[in-house]
Amino acid sequence: MAATIIDVAKLCGYSKATVSRAYASPETVSEKTREKVYAAAKKLNYAPNAIARAMVRQQTENIAFIIHEKQYPAILNPFYSPLLEAAMQEGTRRNYSLFVTTSQDIRLPNGDVCIKKHMDGVIFAGEADLQAIEAYRRQNIPVVLVNNRLDLEGLLCVSADHYHGAVLATAHLCERGHRKIGLLAGRFLAGRFSPQVRDARAEGFFRTLSDHGLTADPRFVVELDPTLEDSEETAARLLRQPDRPTAFFCTNDTIAAGAMKAAFRAGLRIPEDLAIVGFDDSFISRVVAPELTTVRIDVDQMGRLAAQKLFDLIGGEEIRETQIEIPTELVIRGTT
Repeated sequence: MAATIIDVAKLCGYSKATVSRAYASPETVSEKTREKVYAAAKKLNYAPNAIARAMVRQQTENIAFIIHEKQYPAILNPFYSPLLEAAMQEGTRRNYSLFVTTSQDIRLPNGDVCIKKHMDGVIFAGEADLQAIEAYRRQNIPVVLVNNRLDLEGLLCVSADHYHGAVLATAHLCERGHRKIGLLAGRFLAGRFSPQVRDARAEGFFRTLSDHGLTADPRFVVELDPTLEDSEETAARLLRQPDRPTAFFCTNDTIAAGAMKAAFRAGLRIPEDLAIVGFDDSFISRVVAPELTTVRIDVDQMGRLAAQKLFDLIGGEEIRETQIEIPTELVIRGTT
């Protein structure tokens, strides 16, 4: 049977209340008393409960991972699930628990942010509003934003070079000789893309076309829900046009997979009749056939780095660099 606080009190000769104070408020008992209490506890292999440890350290050993979307669970999201796993592993390494919730779940019916449980720190993933971030910061709870950027003083943001990734993808299609390149862009209103991510990827696409002497055909530039169903339907509609696109740049791999389905059902060969590039290098890019050319983001690094920086903030370290950008690279596979 595990030792209890009563056993420790009997062995050291102090009351249960004194033993409790030695852990919960060590400054209220003498050094001699603390030493006797701790020695008795060690002899009995007694460990104070998590609440007592939290009171001693003024920490809960909990952090939160808050993702914007509610309709698509984080653990199933091909982009956020590995990012979440990396953050979770970093927390486990430091004996921290990570709680996953959504932006909707932390809000009351009147729109106010509800902080139900104290956390030592919070990671916001993707879209996050200033009100929610400030609600935590007002309580001196450190916040890190991952896969997004907000212009807020002192807010540490870990993102990827989405613009450069889009440049690489579009330039690759241009260099393959394509002149009618469509853009299938995930819609911000769907809650899957933050404005920063959406705008950076679109800007990279349009500027690179211009640099190659091309102009985007507005008929082939479509915002859509980033789902297999919507992307397949949209791509099918574009591919039925007489002067259809010969290539698609898709702003994530799920959209690209939907475009591939549409091409196959239209009797088109990939990449001979239609080239497709995705974004993220999620597991989807390797399970489709042919395998998908895509822009790789090291989401494991993003997750680890976001968690590491959060723990630095929790530890009171001064953060000088608040905007951290992870490089992107083009992975060329069978769809181009």
